[in-house]
Amino acid sequence: MKKLFLFITLSIFCSTNLFSQKIDLGFQASIPSYGISLKADLTETHTVQVIYGALGVVTNFSGRYRYNFSENENSLNVTPFIYAQAGTWSYDFDALDISENIFGYGIGAGIEFNALSWLSDKFRTTVELGYSKVDLTYYDFKATTFGFGIHYNLFDN
Repeated sequence: MKKLFLFITLSIFCSTNLFSQKIDLGFQASIPSYGISLKADLTETHTVQVIYGALGVVTNFSGRYRYNFSENENSLNVTPFIYAQAGTWSYDFDALDISENIFGYGIGAGIEFNALSWLSDKFRTTVELGYSKVDLTYYDFKATTFGFGIHYNLFDN
């Protein structure tokens, strides 16, 4: 099941990347998991993202759809957005021989802006607040999540 989900997610992501305006690589954290992220802006309004959060207590592999609202014209170029996320979350605790893997989903909202504009205009930072439904048995996964991301624009069509 996990391999099928991975194959479908990567197939959709690769096919949509052929038509994307921008492709960004970066770091995404949605506490308690964080890791690498690949993001593609299909249009100014629609964005897809794949996250491999292998660096936290809980590991996740998930995909996101993001709806971007109009960018505010100011010095930070703030873009508010809402998102929907689905994927697998895993928790392993070897000392007690605990290993679990479960499907989960979430929704949220945030803002995207360039906090590192003094360094390069290719950086984008996100701050978000969301609700997740991840029913891990042995790890107390909080429903409210706080997220942060920073991405660098690799390709801009």
